[in-house]
Amino acid sequence: MAPRKSPVKDRTDKGKDRVSVTMTVINTLALVLTVVIFVKMAIIQTTFKVDPAIVKYFKAMDQEQTENPSRGNILDCNGNYLAITTPMYQVYMDCTIRKKEFEEMKDKKAGAEKEAQWKEKARALAKGLSEIYGDKTADGYYQYILNGREKGRMHAIIGRQIDRKTLSRVRELPLFNEGKFKGGIIVETHYLRQYPYGALAYRVIGYVKDNSKAGKNSHIGIEGKYDHILHGQEGRTWMKVTDKKQTIRNLDSLYVPAKDGADVRTTLDIDLQDIVDRALRRQITENDLIEGALAILMDTKTGAIRSMVNLQRDTAKGSPLREQYNLAISQVGEQGSVFKTVALMSLIEDGYVTSLDQEIPSRGGVFGKFEPDKHVREYEAETGKKTIPVRQGLKVSSNYVFMTLVTEAYGSNPQKFYDRIFSYRFADQFDFDIDGLGKPSLYTPDKAGWSKLTLATASYGYSLAVTPLHVAMFYNAIANGGTMMKPYLVEDIEKDGVILEKRKPVVLNSICSASTAAMLTEGLKEVTRKGGTAPVLEKAKLTVAGKTGTAQVALSAAEHPVKGDAYHDEQGRWKNKGTFVGFFPADDPRYTILISVYSKLSKTSAYGGTAPAKAVLEIVDNIYSMDVNNGTRLSRSGNIPDADPVYTEEKTGGYVPDLKGQGLKDAVYIAENNAYKCTYEGKGHVVSQSPAAGKKLDKGEVIHIVLK
Repeated sequence: MAPRKSPVKDRTDKGKDRVSVTMTVINTLALVLTVVIFVKMAIIQTTFKVDPAIVKYFKAMDQEQTENPSRGNILDCNGNYLAITTPMYQVYMDCTIRKKEFEEMKDKKAGAEKEAQWKEKARALAKGLSEIYGDKTADGYYQYILNGREKGRMHAIIGRQIDRKTLSRVRELPLFNEGKFKGGIIVETHYLRQYPYGALAYRVIGYVKDNSKAGKNSHIGIEGKYDHILHGQEGRTWMKVTDKKQTIRNLDSLYVPAKDGADVRTTLDIDLQDIVDRALRRQITENDLIEGALAILMDTKTGAIRSMVNLQRDTAKGSPLREQYNLAISQVGEQGSVFKTVALMSLIEDGYVTSLDQEIPSRGGVFGKFEPDKHVREYEAETGKKTIPVRQGLKVSSNYVFMTLVTEAYGSNPQKFYDRIFSYRFADQFDFDIDGLGKPSLYTPDKAGWSKLTLATASYGYSLAVTPLHVAMFYNAIANGGTMMKPYLVEDIEKDGVILEKRKPVVLNSICSASTAAMLTEGLKEVTRKGGTAPVLEKAKLTVAGKTGTAQVALSAAEHPVKGDAYHDEQGRWKNKGTFVGFFPADDPRYTILISVYSKLSKTSAYGGTAPAKAVLEIVDNIYSMDVNNGTRLSRSGNIPDADPVYTEEKTGGYVPDLKGQGLKDAVYIAENNAYKCTYEGKGHVVSQSPAAGKKLDKGEVIHIVLK
């Protein structure tokens, strides 16, 4: 009989089997779960994206911040700053500073006392702000601060923008001397473009407007044309907010430093600019019929522009002259008799005129249906001759002489004459250092309506329109022996005193022989002598050679031109311009100068021999005085006259000098030199004075002047 198995053992084996199965199942599940977790982690690592809306609650957001570069400066040829960027500071006040702290103090009485002490400091602060800014009374500032405290203003503006020196004074005032977190002072830095010489050369220096709607007028002058150089490059940095709510740079993020702009050194000489500007204003300020004026002063040898002045009035009567448009480069128009020199150069170069003493029949000054030339008739009456020399024709600016010479020389081949004009670069809209150079317009023989009459009028500056800069460039070529230099305004680009790009004088071409230039110079000197059209220049301290010109200005449609007459309105009024252009010293030229004045609609004319020539006289004499090489030296010895032993009491009475048209420095000098004190308001040049010039006034009294 087989032995029976123990029932206890069977139960034990079965128990072990159940435990084994259970553990196996648990291990298997754990293994599967582990695999699932690892797979899920891999998926999260590779595909999962956290919702940014959730992340921002767990992480301080970094913010990209633009770092602005410092804009480069604009200098004149001697290194004087014409345009600079300086830091200016706007002060704000947190009027609520420490208010809550005082209100929440456990000792309410102590809190009230602290608040009262704060207000006393605020009163002292208000007094100081009133003295520094001057825009509010002390009580006005105090009420402004208290009102801001009541209404919870945390960023109340204080006055205008101020410089660093003034800011130092503001920081020393009560409350503000306790800093931002106790005194409530907040300072924002703004970089302001400043022009140390005010409106001098304003249209040449120019400006840049950030307003994109401003279009093409948003970038003007040197500031506009060289904005990409002056501006520099913005930098980029990332900022983060700390637990204490302070914004600091995130050193773990990208940082691109800003690159400051380079400087632009111009060819302008601010001393010469001031001389030309003052001389021009002095001649036209009191004449309300003058609408505008311009001046160009150019270095003969290089073509560098040393001064460019553009003055214009608003339409309102009595409005001041301001630099509104760059007339010198943009005003395209008929230039009048200054073009007679262009015709004479062509005639000499082509062999039609071989001497200034060459004579032509005078015929009573009659040319076709044109009004008889009075200059020719006067010459006939004075000399009894029936011929007139070319020299005289240029000297008195005879239309008859030049119409006769040009039509007889080029009548059968007019294109030859116009080819000469083209060779003088009068049709070129060349690349200039500032935008806005006008496009010339020449009425050539290939155009409809052209006739020999057109050729005749072209001989004295009509039927072709160019800019004043083109005319100055042509005369500069004569002064330069026939070599035409390209006018330019920028000498170099530099940074930290190191020249990055040097601009050099550029020769455009040779427009005539040296002998032709010498012959023309001889004739142009006659113009500035007695009997010429600019005799006022005969007394200049340096010999001037040049030409006057008067030209009618074509009217716009808005000015209601008479049908078939573009030069007169319905009342028979006209506009015209008077010009003088030339160079000095005539025998060894250093400067070429052009001055034009433009009249309003009227029945009077502006002439080149009047205001323009007088302005040139003043400019030449001032430039002469600036040069230490001019004048005579004093001898080392001399006789001293015997002194009068009799004492004479100095008279106390005197007469007020005329200060109108002077700059501030000159006006103060003249006043003090006459033993008067001088007070002033405004900036620019003297437009009025009190007492008036010529009035009796005791020495030591005050003359008050107004500048604009």
